[in-house]
Amino acid sequence: MMDLLSELKKINEKNKLNNKLKLKIVCTDGEIVEGPYGGYTQALDNDPEIASISIKRNSYNVELDETEIKSIEVIE
Repeated sequence: MMDLLSELKKINEKNKLNNKLKLKIVCTDGEIVEGPYGGYTQALDNDPEIASISIKRNSYNVELDETEIKSIEVIE
């Protein structure tokens, strides 16, 4: 399983992690989600207690749990 917080820290070291940063997330089921970074929610603030990331898509956010993510990369 991916350590989402560690991956986001690595990304933040090279890029400013904000809503202008476009990410490509490959999910464990093969789905690809692309869009601007929308935020991170730590496990303690989620139910069930799994960290998650939000990606902005048009007028809504897509929330992906840490367990659903295979890889994350910056595309812009």
